[in-house]
Amino acid sequence: MLPYHDGLEVLEHLRRLPAWQDVPVIMLTAKARETDVVRALELGADDYVTKPFQPEELLARLRRFMRRR
Repeated sequence: MLPYHDGLEVLEHLRRLPAWQDVPVIMLTAKARETDVVRALELGADDYVTKPFQPEELLARLRRFMRRR
């Protein structure tokens, strides 16, 4: 967990900044509740990966975003 703000708060703040509106964001989190996933996607997350995760799956997701740019 982040020390002062959770990832959803950070995402919400970033998406308000014009320079960050088009930057892909993948949430990597221990929060696996459906409400957390839905909120992150509604706030502008491009993908959501829960812990524990498979490193190869995360790399595949990252490569997918790199191909789009």
